[in-house]
Amino acid sequence: MPWAMRILRAFLGATFLFAGVQKFLDPNFLHAGSATFVGNQLRGFAQGSPVGPLLSFLDRAPVLAGIGIALLEIAIGLGTLLGVALMTAAVGGATISLTLWLSATWHVHPYFLGSDSIYTVAWLALLAGVWQTERTRIGHVPGPVEVLDAMDRRQFLRGGVVAGMAVAVAAVTKAFAGPLAPSSIAGGTQARGGGAGFTGPTGATGDGSTGAPSVRGRTITTLDRLPVGKAIGFTAPGVGAAVLLRLANDQVVAYSRTCTHAGCLVGYDPSSRILFCPCHGAEFDPAHGAAPIAGPAPTALQTIRVEVDPQSGEVILPA
Repeated sequence: MPWAMRILRAFLGATFLFAGVQKFLDPNFLHAGSATFVGNQLRGFAQGSPVGPLLSFLDRAPVLAGIGIALLEIAIGLGTLLGVALMTAAVGGATISLTLWLSATWHVHPYFLGSDSIYTVAWLALLAGVWQTERTRIGHVPGPVEVLDAMDRRQFLRGGVVAGMAVAVAAVTKAFAGPLAPSSIAGGTQARGGGAGFTGPTGATGDGSTGAPSVRGRTITTLDRLPVGKAIGFTAPGVGAAVLLRLANDQVVAYSRTCTHAGCLVGYDPSSRILFCPCHGAEFDPAHGAAPIAGPAPTALQTIRVEVDPQSGEVILPA
C-alpha cells in the first residue's frame, strides 16, 4: 500500500477511534437533559437538514442511537488502523461523515469551514485507493457476494475480534467517565477553563424586598445577588433552560440556552462575557442580542423578556 494511503489510514482510523471513545468518556452524552445529550444534538441537527427524517427516526431512541454511533465509530477506527475489512470501514466512515456533513455542518457557510466535508472526501479517497490496490493485486475488485463466498474462518474471526475490541474499548472507556457535569444536575453550566459560568443559585428569590413588587411575575433573582458581568441559569415557561446576565448596573438580559445550531445548552464564559456552545464551538454576544459571532450557529439565541423592579431590585420574569 502506498505511503500516502497509509498516512490517510492512520489519521482517519485514529480520529474515528478517538471520536467514539470521546462519546463514552463524556458522562453527559447519554444523559437526558445535559448540555451535550445526544438527543439534543439529533433534534438540532434535524432542523433544515436533508437527512432530517433519518435523524428524527434515531431520536426515537436517542440513548440506543448514541451507543450505536459511538460503537460504530470505534469499530471503523480499529478496522482502518488494523487493516481489517478496510473497504467496508471506508464505506462506513464515508457514510457517517456524509451524514454529518448533511446535518451537523449543513448550515456552515462557506462549506469548507465545516470539517465533515473534507472527512467525507478523505474517506472516499481512501476507498478509491483500496479499490485500486485490490484491482492491481488480483485483477478485479470482488463484489459483496464474492467476498462472502470467499470469506474463510480466519477472516471471520478477524472481524469478530475487531467487533469484540470495539465493545471492550467502549466498556473500559465508560468505566473511566467522570461524574455528570453540574449543568445536568442543577441547571447551571461551566465556563471554558473549568471555572463556574453561572453565579448564584438557580431560581433564587430576593429577601430584601421592601414590599410587594411593582411588576407582576416570577422573581428570578435580585440585583444584589447578580454582580455585573455574571450570569445565572433559570427555567422559562415555554422556553426551557435559560440564562440571565447582568451587563451593567442598570442592564440585565435573558436568553434561551438552546443553541440555534444543534440544540445543545450554551454556557457562559465570564472572562470574555460570551455565551458559548460546548458541542460545536458556536459563540454568541449577549450584549448585542445574543447574535452569533463565531461557529456554525445560523441565528441569535431566543430573547426572553425580563424586568427589574425599581423598588426591590428584583429581576422578574413577567407573568
